[in-house]
Amino acid sequence: MTTTVRTLATALLAVVLLAGLIAPEPVFAQNKVGTTAAPFLTIGIGTRPQAMGGAFVAVADDANALYWNPAGLGNLNQMEMLLVHSTWLADMNFEYIGAVFPMGAAGTVGLSTTLLNVGEMEQTTVLQQDGTGLFFNSYDLAIAGHYAYRFYDKFSIGGTVKYVHQKIWNEKASGYAFDIGTLFVTPFKDMRLGMNISNFGSKMQMSGKDLLVYHDPDASREGNNELVTAEYETDQWKLPLTLRLGVSGEFIQTQSHRLTYAADWVVPNDNTESYNVGMEYGFQEMYFLRAGLRSMRPGTYDEEFNLFEPDNGGGFTFGGGLVFNISGMFGLGVDYAFESFDRLGNVHKYSLNLKF
Repeated sequence: MTTTVRTLATALLAVVLLAGLIAPEPVFAQNKVGTTAAPFLTIGIGTRPQAMGGAFVAVADDANALYWNPAGLGNLNQMEMLLVHSTWLADMNFEYIGAVFPMGAAGTVGLSTTLLNVGEMEQTTVLQQDGTGLFFNSYDLAIAGHYAYRFYDKFSIGGTVKYVHQKIWNEKASGYAFDIGTLFVTPFKDMRLGMNISNFGSKMQMSGKDLLVYHDPDASREGNNELVTAEYETDQWKLPLTLRLGVSGEFIQTQSHRLTYAADWVVPNDNTESYNVGMEYGFQEMYFLRAGLRSMRPGTYDEEFNLFEPDNGGGFTFGGGLVFNISGMFGLGVDYAFESFDRLGNVHKYSLNLKF
């Protein structure tokens, strides 16, 4: 058995074992929606992947691979920078910046920062439900380092280490997480197979001065200290561990036209499994149209047919992009994506992709 075959066999075995650990409970079991910390880590990065329905783990051929599959970074030969802005649900602001630095035979490194800013809110109480005049801020932050290595032109592997921080008023929680991904180009019409396991890491627990209280250890006694300092102990919560397996390829591949298909199977630890599918049409690799379906249910579990998983906020997506080759190796990509979130409304995303 060659070294390459052994490597692939080991990777596939690891995927099978990890899928068993992450796989959701049977559909009739209790749903685990809302039982993980830092859910902002599950917000898809980049307008190109999101316009394709979030089916990108087996595509991963640009800076968007920083989030979707770090193994794809190993195939890049230009420095790239990705800037993403979105007004997220409930008027929150979502920002992302990532950079990729190919180092030749030594592999590829990357850096990224994700920020979900809830913004300023006014404190309310039971007695002052219109506000107390005090304001506070809340945000989620992730800072990550990435590395990928291409073993040969058909197989690459990559990983991510990230620091995760959440803050609401005077309370905060921090933790660490890891991602690992693989990308393999098959001999069958260059069909690509991708895998990514994200957010494997520590639990997170909120702490801060607003959890400090005064407590009377024995209310039935007089003369004892009624103002003993105490602290509410909050629960620890796991991070949103997610397994993605995907396939992609080209229906059409000519000098002027390209039509790419992609499909992902998504298995989170806090929800039911779902599927994402998408397509991208490119004309002369300068003008692009994209569309997809996000968070489709693998089956119908009730008497009424519902295409999308209701707890995943699935829906239709579409978008487009332009690439400007300014001079030599320098290029600028401008992309837009529209996402429908069923009950929660719609989201518009914009991004810039710089290559130099």
